[in-house]
Amino acid sequence: MNIFLIGFMGVGKTTVGKVLAKKLNCDFMDPDDKEHWVKRGFPKGQTQSTRSDGEYYEVQTNILKDYIKKNVIDFVYSTDGSIVLRDENIELMKSNGKIIYLSSDAKTLCGRISQQGKAKYSLESTKEHMKSREHKYKIADFEIDTSNNSVEETCLSIISLLEL
Repeated sequence: MNIFLIGFMGVGKTTVGKVLAKKLNCDFMDPDDKEHWVKRGFPKGQTQSTRSDGEYYEVQTNILKDYIKKNVIDFVYSTDGSIVLRDENIELMKSNGKIIYLSSDAKTLCGRISQQGKAKYSLESTKEHMKSREHKYKIADFEIDTSNNSVEETCLSIISLLEL
């Protein structure tokens, strides 16, 4: 089965995805890996910060399409938080697997993002950003709140929901 993990930055898509793929003995894909961006003309180590949003979203879509075209069977794909902003991406994911929305509360996300050393958002701006995308994330087949779950618990929840 192909599994697409969606959700806001810091929710645990990559961390959960790696562990889940290992548990299911399948491929793991992280489109944030710099190699995918360098192949598309982005300077090493730079992605969204060097291009317009439209160009960034186009590259995201191309990475998704390219991976799906490889005909990899049974994979876990950890998406970028903004993947749902293009309807084309939603259709690609829906027609090629199950979509799991990993959610969390804003306070937990701010803490995780800060620990990872990523861009810092205030609690209020995080809430606003999450609210603006919430309806897009709700297209998922299933939602799992990771706020108080360990990575292991989240993986077991996904496996149970998908009856794997």
